[in-house]
Amino acid sequence: MDLQKTKIFLDKITREYARMSKDPDTIMRIDVDIMLSYIRDLYDAVLSENGAPAQAPARREPAPAPPPPPAPAPAPTAAAPPPPPPPPVIAEPAPVPEEKPAPAPPPPVVVEAIHAEPLPVMKPAPPVVPAAAPSFPAAPPDAEALFEQKQAVELSEKLSELPIPDLRKAIGLNDKLLLTRELFGEDNSAFDKAIDTLNGFSNMDQAKAFLLDHCVMRYRWTEKKRLEIAKKFIKLVRRRYT
Repeated sequence: MDLQKTKIFLDKITREYARMSKDPDTIMRIDVDIMLSYIRDLYDAVLSENGAPAQAPARREPAPAPPPPPAPAPAPTAAAPPPPPPPPVIAEPAPVPEEKPAPAPPPPVVVEAIHAEPLPVMKPAPPVVPAAAPSFPAAPPDAEALFEQKQAVELSEKLSELPIPDLRKAIGLNDKLLLTRELFGEDNSAFDKAIDTLNGFSNMDQAKAFLLDHCVMRYRWTEKKRLEIAKKFIKLVRRRYT
């Protein structure tokens, strides 16, 4: 047992638990992954000998099952007598078609002259002017702080930055309810449209421009009660393009 590493990882677990217990409503799947990585490191440190990680015992392969006994051969059966040949078919002579008189030609069609009235002159419809989009105040300088990225140093921080192929699959049900309530004004449709739009972008610059124009100021992400949740959500969005 490596006592020095055991103490280090116990301290990390204690600090992470204290941070999560301060605000249990904002715990996300990323925080759970970090806690699990600390627990795994603690497990390896406890089972290690002189600083070397413990090896798991070799698994014993189960013995192969005996082959099934061969099926008994079917008993020979007596050959059935061949069926009698069918009676010969005598073809009947085809009936002679009766001659019918040729039909009389139809009477000629009389076409009456139609005096068509001139078509009315249609005036072009006036162009439809689209309604102006609702205007929102420009993003303040503190909105840029939501997109700051720190360099990962520890293993847990690197694990929390692994790529995500699909944002919708990476967000659990509890996280979706939290993000919809705090960052999208409890509007499920707005949350779904934002996730589909972010999944369609190819880089973080496009995602940042979309969030600044349609989400940050509309739903007041810079307020103190939403600031940390917004940072975690943007960090999750950045993993979509790594």
